[in-house]
Amino acid sequence: MDAQLVWNTWRRVLTSDELVEWVLSPDSRAGDPDGLTPDELAVLRDFADTPAATAQNIGMYRRGLARNVLGALDLVPLTRRLLQASGLDLDAVATECARVTGYVDNGPHFWRTAADLLAYLVRLPDFGSRARQDVLAIDAATVALARRLGGSAPPVWPDSAAAAFSAGGSDGRHESVRYVANPAAVAVSTSCDLSGWIVNPFNFDAVEELEHSPRHWLIYFPAAEAAHEYAQLSERAARAFDLLRTPRTVAELSQALDGLPAADVLAVIDSLSGLGVVGREADLLSRSDQAALTGPREQPRVPAGSGLADRLPNDAFVLLDPAVQVLDTEIDGHRLLSHGYFEAGMVVPPGDGLLEFVTALSQQPVNLGALRARFDDQEIIDTMLASLRQHGFLHVTPQTMPSADDLARLRGVAGQARGQTLRRSVVLDLDDRLSMQELRDQVSTEGSAPEVLLLCARLADHGRTFAELARLRQAGTVRMHHTVVRTGELSGDRELSDSLNRLGASVVLEGVPWPTPDHPIPGLDELTRGCVAVHALMTPGLSILDDSVRSRALAWAGSVFVSGLCFRLEAEALWPAGDAGEDDFIAVFDAVQAVENEFGDASIVNLPSDEVLLGNTMPSSDSHQLSAFADSFRTSYLRWRIPLLKSTENDNSWSQVPEVEDKLVRSSEDLLPTHPELLLLRPGSVVVDVCGGLGRVARRLSPAVGDDGLVISVEMFRCLSDRARRFACERGFTNLHFRPGLAQRIPLPDATADAAVNEWTGAIWELGLGPTLIREMARVVRPGGRIAVTHRLVQLRLASLGQPWVQYDEIYAWIRESFAHPDLTIIAERVWGQIVPSLVGENATRWRKQYMPRLINPFDITYKYDENPDTCADVYLTVIAQRQ
Repeated sequence: MDAQLVWNTWRRVLTSDELVEWVLSPDSRAGDPDGLTPDELAVLRDFADTPAATAQNIGMYRRGLARNVLGALDLVPLTRRLLQASGLDLDAVATECARVTGYVDNGPHFWRTAADLLAYLVRLPDFGSRARQDVLAIDAATVALARRLGGSAPPVWPDSAAAAFSAGGSDGRHESVRYVANPAAVAVSTSCDLSGWIVNPFNFDAVEELEHSPRHWLIYFPAAEAAHEYAQLSERAARAFDLLRTPRTVAELSQALDGLPAADVLAVIDSLSGLGVVGREADLLSRSDQAALTGPREQPRVPAGSGLADRLPNDAFVLLDPAVQVLDTEIDGHRLLSHGYFEAGMVVPPGDGLLEFVTALSQQPVNLGALRARFDDQEIIDTMLASLRQHGFLHVTPQTMPSADDLARLRGVAGQARGQTLRRSVVLDLDDRLSMQELRDQVSTEGSAPEVLLLCARLADHGRTFAELARLRQAGTVRMHHTVVRTGELSGDRELSDSLNRLGASVVLEGVPWPTPDHPIPGLDELTRGCVAVHALMTPGLSILDDSVRSRALAWAGSVFVSGLCFRLEAEALWPAGDAGEDDFIAVFDAVQAVENEFGDASIVNLPSDEVLLGNTMPSSDSHQLSAFADSFRTSYLRWRIPLLKSTENDNSWSQVPEVEDKLVRSSEDLLPTHPELLLLRPGSVVVDVCGGLGRVARRLSPAVGDDGLVISVEMFRCLSDRARRFACERGFTNLHFRPGLAQRIPLPDATADAAVNEWTGAIWELGLGPTLIREMARVVRPGGRIAVTHRLVQLRLASLGQPWVQYDEIYAWIRESFAHPDLTIIAERVWGQIVPSLVGENATRWRKQYMPRLINPFDITYKYDENPDTCADVYLTVIAQRQ
């Protein structure tokens, strides 16, 4: 079954009370839920077959959302005190708020969660009084201000502005000086006097009825990392602050304030300037902000070396490359761009005006001065322009539409710039009898390690070459991100298998008949039993659309334990008459995806790899010398594949870089890597890390097996395997293999590994795949070998140990039941733990699963608050079993 389909369906269940009721209560199933496909209904029925586990996981997810709501109260102390004084059950309020807001998971965006909570509370009868509505209004204004500042920080924060005002005083004022409000502040009016509440929320009586007494409040953030503060304003000062959202002179402000004398206007400005919330336009606003407020004004070119030279001047013209398409597909509010020339994608995140901004750059060159004048936030505009240029999606052009020659030149310049940061692809024909020095020169690089494709007719002819390249790799003389050997004939020599493993190479066997070979393939069994990843390269034709034919191919591939299937699909060969269109192309791509969903690893070798589409590797140089029909086939693939890659991302906190992932479980406290004797590991051992993700466990187990050992990390998502491979290469690991694959079909023959590990993979258990995982781990481990599963058992709030919050109430029994296997004996259970790491000070982007470059990154912020301010400890359970 398609793992992505299962996951997406599960997400729908989590956020729908109707679907939860259908899954958990058989009596409620008068019919099937509306709006689901047959495949989604089949998944739903699978969840209904395990009601206890499903209920447990739904409860876990929703309790987590309720905790997020309670955590967001730290940002709105007035509302927190109001709730505490109301006598309401806070847990019940948080739970109901999560339900009313559709069980939306805002992740670390606590200000967004706080906004949802305030919008929920303001409608409750318990908060209908005038004073309580005022409290919620003040906090709502605070939240709105904080969210706006999170997207665009002010050029000058109030503390700095106040210090400058204090140092310079009010000298030098003249009639032409314009004053403006600092964007880091907002004014709010209330109908009651909340002075006591604001001064000390914990000493104020929330039950006391307050008389009608209008007041005006200034809410501001003094500095980037500071908490918000309040100041009470006179009605005159509040009006002046609101008017100064638009820059005004003293005379203009005097007129707007009904003829208030200039001396009084200056007194108001002085009082607000002392807080740093009002100042001279030239001091408080950047030039781009001034242009946005007053209309386009010519700006001088920024001199080179000033630090701002990359900011394009207003008189420049820019154009989106004509090969860039805005895809129709929308994923969680994100829109996608496909660059047909560079064969790469970009993400346009949700946000007002972002797609409009991209569209404005299409069709013809656009003057930057006119473009910037259409948008308020100039910092975001310049960030997006720089991002598009960095990835070759945007060119600086003449005022007129560039000719074909001009466009080729612009693409050449963009390609050179991209080439400085992207990974190279190196293709070498070993049958050309290249010397070892020539090979070394070809694969050596001063930048990122290249992807290397080695071609040969017979594998056995180049055993010495593989052995020498492996030696150089282990010595650190050469580095390769990934090495693939494409050959027409295999060899079963054990020494050759060892060399290929030390080289970190996979083998692609060309010319394998579709859907199955007529005879056993010589050397295949020996290589796969030697743990070499072997892929079968086939040319299936349109018969790949036939379910029964695909099933035959999958049955054969599974029986001989090839790691994956590679397909060569040429448009002209599939449709010689050229009579196919987009729907025909998509049907073929969907068929390949069906193979990948069931088998774990399937790809089309003559179309751009995922690493090319994600902007990590340079595209092949010959991809632009295609017929129009072949080019349309290729372009359709980009439009089809890029959304799939985006769907593998995740906006919930996890990680995308090793340094961050390592904080989740500190290396010094990670049980299995620090105690390899529990798995009987020694130099030369072979270990399988199932659901290996970014390779944290694999990297930590690497020293235990030594240079002659092997750690094979199997991960469902190819982009994770590629990124894990990159991290290992950058850090000099040479005994790690990263392979796409499924937990329910580990791509290794029986009894080929000494141990197998699965650590902290919640989705496996949530999707009901735990028992299948254990069976596969037991299958690939030799008799006497060991398997181990680690899972977070409980999270304890150390401040309230008497009543710990248990994340997985039944996980212990769940895992124990999965180990009920005739060939397995549980020999050890270890409970261990660590203090939950704090995210305060961490960059949010480093904690997101993001693989495709973005127009602008909405998560490029720093965590300022912990989800739970109490000290917590994660307690893990590791179950170890030995195969008989």
